[in-house]
Amino acid sequence: MKAAFEAVETRYAELGHTLQRPVSGEIVAIPIMGASKSLKDRHTLYVSSRAVESGLVDGLIAHEVGHMLRTEAGHPSHSPEVYRLIAKEVRIPRAAEAAFGQAFNHVQDVYADDLAFPVFAGADGRRAYDFFAGWVENNASMRSKNRWQNLGLAASNGFAIGSLVRHGLITAEDKLWDRARAFDREAGFQAVDALVDFYAKLPESPSPDQFIAELKRLAAIMTKASTT
Repeated sequence: MKAAFEAVETRYAELGHTLQRPVSGEIVAIPIMGASKSLKDRHTLYVSSRAVESGLVDGLIAHEVGHMLRTEAGHPSHSPEVYRLIAKEVRIPRAAEAAFGQAFNHVQDVYADDLAFPVFAGADGRRAYDFFAGWVENNASMRSKNRWQNLGLAASNGFAIGSLVRHGLITAEDKLWDRARAFDREAGFQAVDALVDFYAKLPESPSPDQFIAELKRLAAIMTKASTT
């Protein structure tokens, strides 16, 4: 893990990105591959033992370092001050809170991955494609009877394909589109095309007001799908 972190840190430095706060790392038993926590004076990187053994640990670290860099830069997607404004200004049904939270986390992921893609995607982007294709494949088996839970999964599909669109790694004829649209059809709504477009076209450096407007647009997309 230490060697992978140092390799990622070196690659980021070559691209002009250097963390200002120290980072500590922990290998932990968690159900997800990894996570990070940022405080005013330090970052903590949490990596699951499964991730360490997967061969994908460098990609995970690159992604989490992307979050750390966005936090240090005060990007609206990683700003506590903006979060407070979001809570006041973005209106969603109570039943949608978990699904919208999932969709919002993917907004943060998009901005972290804008920095991380050049580090982990590979020269031809194949590593990134395979990773995100796995999201769409896995979600197909997770469909439930709860409409909002399914919309949360649709947001994950939109994020996965939208990320590939954003970085020019998927064509309109790719079979992933068919799988994601089939998920929507079987769940009884149509959302993935609008969600892909949303994630793919998020502005790179929005102002706080622009960022909140984007989240209102995301809430509208999901709310519309929930009622049609």
